Amino acid sequence: MVQFTLSDVTSTIQKMLKFLLKSSLIAFLYCLSTLHSVNAVEVSKLDEANVPVSSRAVAERDKALKSALEQVIIKNTGTARSLNNSLIQSQLRNPDTLLSQYGYIEQNGQLLLTASFEHRRIVALLRQAQLPVWGTQRPLTLFWVAMPGEGDTIILSDSSTLAERKQFSDFSDARGIPVLLPILDLDELMGINPNDIKGMFADIVASVSGRYQADFLALVAIDAVGNQVRYRLNLYNKATVDSLTPPIFTFNGTAESSPQALTAMMAALGEYYFTKYAIADTGAQQGASVTFVNIQKMAQLVEVEKYLKQLSAVKNATLTHIKGHTATFSLDLFGSETDLERLLSLEPRISVVAPVSAGEFSPVANKAGKPVYEWRLP
Repeated sequence: MVQFTLSDVTSTIQKMLKFLLKSSLIAFLYCLSTLHSVNAVEVSKLDEANVPVSSRAVAERDKALKSALEQVIIKNTGTARSLNNSLIQSQLRNPDTLLSQYGYIEQNGQLLLTASFEHRRIVALLRQAQLPVWGTQRPLTLFWVAMPGEGDTIILSDSSTLAERKQFSDFSDARGIPVLLPILDLDELMGINPNDIKGMFADIVASVSGRYQADFLALVAIDAVGNQVRYRLNLYNKATVDSLTPPIFTFNGTAESSPQALTAMMAALGEYYFTKYAIADTGAQQGASVTFVNIQKMAQLVEVEKYLKQLSAVKNATLTHIKGHTATFSLDLFGSETDLERLLSLEPRISVVAPVSAGEFSPVANKAGKPVYEWRLP
């Protein structure tokens, strides 16, 4: 266990008081307070990408547009493997046909081509290629990273100026996967140390993570071994962590540096989420129904129908029955009912109401034990 001297604690408090004055932290805390009821995140800009270019020459533009489309394909499927598809390969030779608009911006002295593509046509292309599609509602992951730094083992914080901190932002933007890092205030520094993370003590980490309403906890340990680093990532469902909880996903290996290790781990995490949340068209005629109770306003019905129709697992959604405050929608699915329920569980505006018996909430076929939902009012 790490021991603190009085001078250590005093120094830490002084640093934290200075740190708390930074406007960046104040802004972050404000954003954090708005997340009190939100876990999953609705990701935007899935059809946009920025690509560094050396000039505005036509050849450079064409190369950058191909790269931008590659990024958009990966964002909407969740995996780089989608680029190997023959239909996608063909489309990448003609990115202009899906292009909505493009332009140039300068950022930190670097010229960037910024491109936007037509969302419906991107999704149609992926469906035609029989590739999974990942919708806009995506799980939020809180990373606790113990790694070499400043002559000791440190915990990577949201305010860190290390290159590894920027990697998280770049990864989140490039893959459309929302991530958080801890702010590491005094309460957290007193409640956790790097050895808790390196030892993969998920229950201890979870005990100081209550303020972060994330879906998953990712514990990452990076150790220097000679001229290389050894790394390990364990992923836990934040809602069910205790001292005996095994990780739902783990990944480990060696790399030349900490940035390379993080790149490998985050790519592996992206692949894991892809297998869980990206939905492929099975080709089968798969139908389902979902029932919502406590409908108070017509606006709720409109919001529910709009939400269901944009889900990556849903081909079509139709309101087929309404009685009192209960409404049932019939759905045509790309995937399975399990895929649908997994996506519904990510929506913070939806809560589950377990039916007591078959047909209690709706005369429409509703198997006993099948989830019944409520759409929360804002």
